[in-house]
Amino acid sequence: SRMEAVPSPTAPLKSKSKPPAPAPAAGEVHARPASLWRRLLSFTVDTAAIGAVAAAYIVLASSVAGVKGPQPGLTGLDAFVAWLRALHTVLLPGMVLVLVLATVYCAVAAFLWNGRTLGRLLLGLRLVDTHGMAPTPGRAIFRAMLAGLSFVLFLGGFWMALFDRRGQTLHDKLTSTFVVQPS
Repeated sequence: SRMEAVPSPTAPLKSKSKPPAPAPAAGEVHARPASLWRRLLSFTVDTAAIGAVAAAYIVLASSVAGVKGPQPGLTGLDAFVAWLRALHTVLLPGMVLVLVLATVYCAVAAFLWNGRTLGRLLLGLRLVDTHGMAPTPGRAIFRAMLAGLSFVLFLGGFWMALFDRRGQTLHDKLTSTFVVQPS
């Protein structure tokens, strides 16, 4: 004698609603949005690291190219312009190198180092997607390219973080990512 469960005609039928939410995944982050000053300080640390590599490139490339320094006796703006003219052969490739290096650094750090760059690591921040996980490689690369575009366009995409309650920049919004401080 087998009994089957049959809903009675008076019992309310279950509506076709969304399935229950999945259990939190291992490694999921419970966090609050990172404060603007922490993000700015993290950005400064990362920029300094990339700037150090760029400076090493300029020194190495100028010595290989045989770049001569400007005339002695120049000061201020004149000395700066003279240095720019002397380094003009290595500056354009250096700028391209910095853009590529910054994009690769941000993208690789996002998916290989669990959403952390050197600056984020030092300040206890992480880049996460809407599920609290480190972004996928494709999303991280796309975000890094958009961040580079935001940077080149006079920091246009970064200004949004000043007015967004979650502190998201334009590239964060377009890629559904957040910089958070794990709690």
